[in-house]
Amino acid sequence: MRILLVCLCSLLISFPVLGQTFDIQAFSDSTKYGWKDYNDRKQYLQDLSHRQSLLQIYELEAQPLNANIVKSTLIPGWGQFSTKANTKGTVILGAELVLIGTSLFFMDRAMDNYRLYKKATQVEDIESYYKDAQVPYQYSFILMGFAGIVWVYNVFDVIQSTQAYNANLWKEVLERSRNNPLQITPNGLELRF
Repeated sequence: MRILLVCLCSLLISFPVLGQTFDIQAFSDSTKYGWKDYNDRKQYLQDLSHRQSLLQIYELEAQPLNANIVKSTLIPGWGQFSTKANTKGTVILGAELVLIGTSLFFMDRAMDNYRLYKKATQVEDIESYYKDAQVPYQYSFILMGFAGIVWVYNVFDVIQSTQAYNANLWKEVLERSRNNPLQITPNGLELRF
């Protein structure tokens, strides 16, 4: 029974493989890649090898997107500083600090008036302190909302800044490779004439 089952399974597996035809002419036709002859293919392989070495240099200098998102999530503007967008990073960090600081200031004022409200014994004082506590409390939450908006914009902007930085870096690596006869490659120094 087992032998019959093994034979049946091997027949089912080999049938699709044996039933296919492999066109070696279509597989080996280099003109489908735009190569007219072996020299074009050799030139393409050299260009591919050169781009791979440039890509290794690029990867050493490129900013990872996930790391910059984490940086900007923890400290607003840090990811922008990593991508050399120092002005954006300064503005975002400054705005975040001002908004949070002002929010905490208004919250402190509201809590001072609330403590006075809790200690008050006269009806007029109770009403007055309660009203005086409400306005700074509302300002505090409004400013904290704006700080949240700046924080969300910061995370959105660091994605764009990192992508722009990496795109410019790739252009810079290509430009350096064209203009410089002496290059540092992953394999060592290379001198081109």
